[in-house]
Amino acid sequence: MMMKNCMDIDECDRDPLLCRGGTCINTEGSFDCICPLGHELTTEGNACIDINECSLSDNLCRNGRCINMIGTYQCSCDTGFQSTLDRQGCVDIDECTIMNGGCDTHCTNSDGSYECSCSEGYALMPDMRSCADIDECEDNPDICDGGQCTNIPGEYRCLCFDGFMASLDMKTCIDVNECDLNPNICLHGECENTKGSFICHCQLGYFVKKGTTGCTDIDECEVGAHNCDVHASCVNVPGSFKCKCRTGWVGDGLKCIDLDECSTEEHNCNVNANCINTPGSYRCSCNEGFNGDGFTCSDMDECADNGNLCENGHCLNAPGGYRCECEMGFTPTEDSKACKGK
Repeated sequence: MMMKNCMDIDECDRDPLLCRGGTCINTEGSFDCICPLGHELTTEGNACIDINECSLSDNLCRNGRCINMIGTYQCSCDTGFQSTLDRQGCVDIDECTIMNGGCDTHCTNSDGSYECSCSEGYALMPDMRSCADIDECEDNPDICDGGQCTNIPGEYRCLCFDGFMASLDMKTCIDVNECDLNPNICLHGECENTKGSFICHCQLGYFVKKGTTGCTDIDECEVGAHNCDVHASCVNVPGSFKCKCRTGWVGDGLKCIDLDECSTEEHNCNVNANCINTPGSYRCSCNEGFNGDGFTCSDMDECADNGNLCENGHCLNAPGGYRCECEMGFTPTEDSKACKGK
């Protein structure tokens, strides 16, 4: 039996289309296809085809879209993201580093985006970039409760009314407690604090006089708010009044009765006068034979005043009267006021 020599066939040389898309390497009795990066062998093992990396994994091109390319892939990035140098990934664009993102004041970067914001006291405009001053006084008319609001850039100030004091930051008006501030503000009364002011609740006999602070004494005598007797004088005292009977009257002032000066001998009538009591007083009347106003009484000279007295005799004046000294043959009457024949 004769032996034959077997020679290897170079498949690569014989078939130039073998290992299309790759490199054909002849081996003893066979061949190998070497595929470039991003390619794989067909199931038959005689050609190289492109691997679609995009369909292989969902994790490629996060924040972007995966685009398959021969032997590789690239990422088409979403808005707000940019490709990495190898174009196989997407990274966030920090818009705030580029002209502050176009923001007036504050720029805050976020994943794939950014946001503009304003300082306190300013509001973001509809363009979402510009900032405008907020007029707090107009937005909230009661913001300075107890004061006048003044708007200033970025904030406001309160100018407080009387009875209020401004807070340290001048953004609120605080009620002043006048009762605590001055314990004597309602002298002769109780102090009640109110918003922006206070009220005095006065004791009996006191009132709040218009235009004054505190409690003023009521002059009961002047306003007729007393119960003194008609024959008494009203005397005003702090918070009350007193009644005092007038001269010629006695009592507690609320009731006064007539003082009988004649019976108590509290009079100045002359010894030769008679005392006559009158309501609240008295009068004096000189006794018969005396002339005067009753306080002063002088003897009346009846003999000089009337020459017809003591007919048939001689008239002699006497204190309070006269007597007759009769001529011979005549005798005085019992009262010695005339002469009669024997």
